[in-house]
Amino acid sequence: MIANVRSYKKNQVSQAEVITAIGRFHEDYKIKHVTAALDEIEGYTGDIWFVDDDLHIPGDLNLTDESVYLLVVLGDLVVDGAYGDSDDPESFLLVTGNMRARDVVTGGWLEVHGDLRTDRLIGDYNDCSAYIGGDVHARLFYGEEHHFTIGGALIANAVIGRPRLEIATPPTAIGLADLRILEHFDRDLLRVFDDHDNNGNAITYVDGFRDLSELKRRVNAGLPLRAAETRDN
Repeated sequence: MIANVRSYKKNQVSQAEVITAIGRFHEDYKIKHVTAALDEIEGYTGDIWFVDDDLHIPGDLNLTDESVYLLVVLGDLVVDGAYGDSDDPESFLLVTGNMRARDVVTGGWLEVHGDLRTDRLIGDYNDCSAYIGGDVHARLFYGEEHHFTIGGALIANAVIGRPRLEIATPPTAIGLADLRILEHFDRDLLRVFDDHDNNGNAITYVDGFRDLSELKRRVNAGLPLRAAETRDN
C-alpha cells in the first residue's frame, strides 16, 4: 500500500468522500458507473484508493496489477516509471491536477484535468476512453482504437495511425501504411513486406503493427521501440 493513499475497503475513506470526488468527472456516465459500483464494491477484486494531495510513485503504477478499481488523486500525479490501466477489469483514474509518467499505456478510464506529460502515450482497445483537460506532451502518440479527448493541444514529435481524437486542432499523423513509420519502430513490430515492381526495383510495403502486445510490453518495460533509438531517463 502506498504511504499517503487511503483505502475504501479498509474504511479509511467514506462513501460520501468518494461521491463528492467523482462528481468532478468530466463525463456523467463515469459518475453513474462508479456510484452504482459503490453498492457492490465489496464483491469486487479492486479497491478504491484516495489521495488528498499530490501523489509520487517512484516506480511503475498499474491499476490492474494493484487491484485498484478507482484511484482519485486530488492534486498532481507523478509516476517515475510506466502508468497502466485496463478495460477488463475496468479501472478508473481521476487526477484533478497534472500528470507526468515515463510512459502511459491506457485501456481504461483515464481522466486528467490538467496537462499530461509522457514519453510514449499508447491507447489500448476501444471499450473505454481518456480525457485530458489540458495539453498533452509526448514524444510519440499512438492511440490505436482508444478514444482520446484533449481540451488543449497535442504536442508530440510523432502521431501514429488514425487516432480517435476529439481535439480543437487535429494533429498531422503518420499512417500505418506510411513508410515513415519505420523511422519510429523496429521492423519486427510491423508487418513489413519487401517486393519488386515491374521494373525489378526493390519496394517495401508496411501494413500496420504485427503484435500490439509486444509494443505494449516494450513501452511498459521502458525499452526502445526502434533499435537506433536513444531514450532520456
